[in-house]
Amino acid sequence: MMQRNRDDFRLAHAALLLARDEYEEVAPARYLERLNGLADRVDRLDAHSGSDRVDALREVLIDAEAYRGNYEDFQNPANHYLNRVIDTHRGIPISLATVWLDLAHQLGWPFHGVSMPGHFMVCYEGIGEEILVDPFNGGQEKSREQCEQMVKGIFGADFELTEEHLASIGTRTVLTRMLGNLYSMYAQQQDWTRCVRALTRVVAIHPEESLLHSELGRMLFVAGNLTSAASTLNHALTLAANKDEEATAQHHLRDLKQLFSEQN
Repeated sequence: MMQRNRDDFRLAHAALLLARDEYEEVAPARYLERLNGLADRVDRLDAHSGSDRVDALREVLIDAEAYRGNYEDFQNPANHYLNRVIDTHRGIPISLATVWLDLAHQLGWPFHGVSMPGHFMVCYEGIGEEILVDPFNGGQEKSREQCEQMVKGIFGADFELTEEHLASIGTRTVLTRMLGNLYSMYAQQQDWTRCVRALTRVVAIHPEESLLHSELGRMLFVAGNLTSAASTLNHALTLAANKDEEATAQHHLRDLKQLFSEQN
């Protein structure tokens, strides 16, 4: 899927394929059919303006289906996997946003993801109309000022929300942030096998990024897969676009060679 030249794949389909890393039995087609059914229900509400479309999505997803943030068990890894989000109607901001975006895109509505620091949002952007929506908190509409206050509450009063923070992002970037969340969570748990798995998927999305290969090589090293670590780090060297990227790969290779030397 990632080898396609364009972002012409369905975000929900890609997210369900990622979920199979943790839930091998997941059949993406079944979950996509459930999302299709939700989109049909939204479509029958015959919404045209941006505000009416936000209301239609909220009526189906929030009022009828009770999709909401999993406040009680936010750190549960299941919140990151779309099959579990669809099963439980609970999730974190980015996984809930994926449901909203999938329905909107099926209907041809101009919604996009907003990778705001600390809290993922969606945005309707029509002609002369911008509506920021928070799927995690009941589909509430947020002003830019409210978004800034939300981010300041996370990162401190000195944090400044910029236009870049509110810019539209593509499906590959959404997937990368999903995987970054998983990687951070598993790293905190020192679950190196799952860290490797998440990074392997990120590399599939960005196969030309030397630093990603270097980090994957480092994590393979930590997980004890030394042969794969060496191969990955050597590949990172071939992809290095500058001296800093080359130095990063070389640094991890030196650590790996030192370990080989100690073992022999």
